[in-house]
Amino acid sequence: MKQIKLSGLLAFLCFVIFAVWVPADPSIFVKLSSKVIWTIDKNAYSGIGIFFYDNDYIVTPAPETSTDYEFEQMMTLKEKLDADGIELLYVCKPTKYLDDSIFDQFGEKNYCNRNADKLLSRLDAAGVHTLDLRQEIRNDGLDIYQMFYRTDHHWTVPAGKWGTSKIARALNEDCGYGIDLSIYDDENYIFKTTPEAWYGEQGEKLNGSDLKKDDYTLVTPDFDTCYTIGGEQTDFVNGFIYNPDTCYHYNYHAEACINENVPEGNILFLGDSYDMVTEPFLSLSVHQIDFLLMRNLPDMDIYERFIREGGYDTVVICYAPFMIGAHDDEESANYKMFAFMPDGSAT
Repeated sequence: MKQIKLSGLLAFLCFVIFAVWVPADPSIFVKLSSKVIWTIDKNAYSGIGIFFYDNDYIVTPAPETSTDYEFEQMMTLKEKLDADGIELLYVCKPTKYLDDSIFDQFGEKNYCNRNADKLLSRLDAAGVHTLDLRQEIRNDGLDIYQMFYRTDHHWTVPAGKWGTSKIARALNEDCGYGIDLSIYDDENYIFKTTPEAWYGEQGEKLNGSDLKKDDYTLVTPDFDTCYTIGGEQTDFVNGFIYNPDTCYHYNYHAEACINENVPEGNILFLGDSYDMVTEPFLSLSVHQIDFLLMRNLPDMDIYERFIREGGYDTVVICYAPFMIGAHDDEESANYKMFAFMPDGSAT
């Protein structure tokens, strides 16, 4: 509450200082106001869920949840999939930090990773195949802060490709796939980096501050691809990338597609916006993949609507940790991410 009051005070100060100077162009006022707030106290932005960790790395906390709703929905879906012999893999992607305690310095409570730990533990005990990419980051000795944009909550394209290689391995180990994992070796891709290319969604909220822009790395396969998308034949680049009218993260598109170079594998992939740079890479190693973003769908039984007649051999549910608990808040944009069955059908 103290930070929110401070933010309001600083905003009022900006109004007094600049309102007379720039009445004809409100955008100038917004930018100058943000610059003053940034200069005086960066953490005045905590009222909108923005905190600055080392090197102006923006992080956001999540409240505690029981995970009961998410677990019940997962188990109801698993029961139906098991009856039809369809594999289920739950993938926990990382958020921008692996240790919830980084928020202690801000006096803020945060349970994002602990919520994920709780749900994964329950799913493991219930026999659900799971993949914890946070642990894979630790196993590979990677720096989590190099895998995400400073000014955006999404991970980078190279991080998405890395995560996809781990998902492919889990499909081999748990779901009977035989993917040649060397397809994800860096030597098979072209990397093109644009320095200080863009502000992410979090950075855009700080319009006019002195926050440095993020670099952006485009990653494309350095081998021939052949897809059918929407009934038309195309390739990876023309079929998935590049739309200059969108922000850099959404240059990639998670689309339903058929990979004509791969004979096997039919996956329904339930993901979030991280998977704009995950699902396209997974499509390189399976025959067919369809993508669902639950928050964009009306209330429905996704098994009856999509899975029963879809011919899928595997359903992959691939979520960032802050999706867990979103159903506790009806105003959350992610409220329906685990709503696989209509309310009341999960037991």
